[in-house]
Amino acid sequence: MNREQLFRNVIGENNQRIFRICSYFFTDRDDRNDAYQETLIRIWENLHSFKGKSLLSTWIYRVAVNSCLSRIRNDKKRTNLIECRSNQETFHVAEITPDEDSGNEEFKIIFLQHFMMNLITADRTLVSLYLEDLSTKEIAEITGLSEANVRVRIHRIKERIKNEWEEKQHGIG
Repeated sequence: MNREQLFRNVIGENNQRIFRICSYFFTDRDDRNDAYQETLIRIWENLHSFKGKSLLSTWIYRVAVNSCLSRIRNDKKRTNLIECRSNQETFHVAEITPDEDSGNEEFKIIFLQHFMMNLITADRTLVSLYLEDLSTKEIAEITGLSEANVRVRIHRIKERIKNEWEEKQHGIG
């Protein structure tokens, strides 16, 4: 199989995964599409270097995550406007209120998007991979963290989202 056909097969099998990863990092459509394109370019340029030491899907996730993180770092350098999200950020989950017209599901999606944007980049990476149903072992391989660290951090993020969701529910109820 030639390089182009291999690339087409890999992208055909992983297209939606790549797009979802980019969506976890970027809510802006243009940023998301740019990250997606950059990921495809990196896969094309580096597919020959895949050694088979992990699953191809794990390698694809790593390329997608690294492309998104690289884009975030480069945007920070260029604009100094994008910073790691923290509790001091002007964009808080507490600012979200459901429209009377919007359903509860839409509110949950908006809440999750805002929550994700308030996470530091490392935690956003963990959540995005967790939402992809990757195992702790796969997440550890992709991020370079230990499996124990991945479990602890995901547990803490779950507790935080639960607490913020409950606070938000009490605030609007």
